[in-house]
Amino acid sequence: GGSVIAHGLDNGDGGGTAANGQLEPGEVDYSTTFCTKSILLSIDIYPGSLSSFPGYLTVFNNELYFNAEDVTKGYELWKYDGVNAPSMVADINPGGNGYPIDFFVFNNELYFEATDGTNGDELWKYDGVNAPSMVADINSGSSNSNPGGLTVFNNELYFQADDVTNGYELWKYDGVNAPSMVADINSGSSSSYPGYLTVFNNELYFKATDGINGGELWKYDGVNAPSMVADIVSGVLGSNPDDLFVFNNELYFEADDRTNGDELWKYDGVNAPSMVADINSGSSNSNPGGLTVFNNELYFSADDGINGVELWKYDGVNAPSMVADINSGSSNSNPGGLTVFNNELYFQADDVTNGYELWKYDGVNAPSMVADIYSGSTNSYPSYLTVFNNELYFSATDSTYGNELWKYTQQTTITYA
Repeated sequence: GGSVIAHGLDNGDGGGTAANGQLEPGEVDYSTTFCTKSILLSIDIYPGSLSSFPGYLTVFNNELYFNAEDVTKGYELWKYDGVNAPSMVADINPGGNGYPIDFFVFNNELYFEATDGTNGDELWKYDGVNAPSMVADINSGSSNSNPGGLTVFNNELYFQADDVTNGYELWKYDGVNAPSMVADINSGSSSSYPGYLTVFNNELYFKATDGINGGELWKYDGVNAPSMVADIVSGVLGSNPDDLFVFNNELYFEADDRTNGDELWKYDGVNAPSMVADINSGSSNSNPGGLTVFNNELYFSADDGINGVELWKYDGVNAPSMVADINSGSSNSNPGGLTVFNNELYFQADDVTNGYELWKYDGVNAPSMVADIYSGSTNSYPSYLTVFNNELYFSATDSTYGNELWKYTQQTTITYA
């Protein structure tokens, strides 16, 4: 693809009509041609058709970090500089799997959950130079604390963890002192399961249950005890808000008020949370997920009960609308992993003919498949879409390499004439 831009004066040269508002062929003095070439490339970590299953792609220190499996070390921490072959950072669990997941950058270090085979799944960090190290054995011994949902708030790292005494609760780490529990929201050994940690209006919002009200929307200002924002569904059932995302200075999320099913909700920080729209009318669920901003609009997947799970958008004013019925009829295309790259929205989707492949949408024309990576109806399942070095990286499967690290780039050449 490409385009040609012609330059000249609307002066009547070459038989043209002067000052008619059109640049005719004879009036063109020179032109600039922009040619765009798309490149799709696999990086084969596990040689042959065997799979390394790279996941949790995260940019840190101008390199791409991820977990992957090779033939000798199991699942460990890897990195790629965009030029040389990917390399393993460390064998965290020698003879076993370190399973590093949930990567997050804080204080110029890479934090993640991993196990060394002795201490269970705990919080780890890597500074880019020294060997990765465990931050703390929150659940002492071989038991797991399973730190997850890492998010920065007030210059501290917040996450969910289980110390076995208090269950899964909200924790924080300042980068220096030992991690500490913020509050035992669901008192005793019961868990509040704080999830989807998101900063909004200088406060930390999340889903949690105190054991009385069920899963609801909570917040923490960094000083006072965490508090429930609203009891959308009274009693132990809860509205179970998830997929929290900030758009247009409001907090958006999926919630179920037990009348309209799982729908799109919002909260402005002052008034009570409200449902944006009953996309799948009645008590049926639209299950809006994967919320992402593109072109100043909120994009997500949803099911209106007629077209299946498809790509939707919301401008913050008018009713949400379906972008396209990629898998026509009531079947699902299940768009996922929505990621903005080169001013376009990229995602995984299934059109039933080609299986789950890489798609894109420019905001104007109909969404289109980028490539049928695993040809035919077999799925390539492009996942963990991440932009690095002006290229789009992801894991995907084809018949030659198995599940490996892939990249997609668009190179533009400019010619003057």
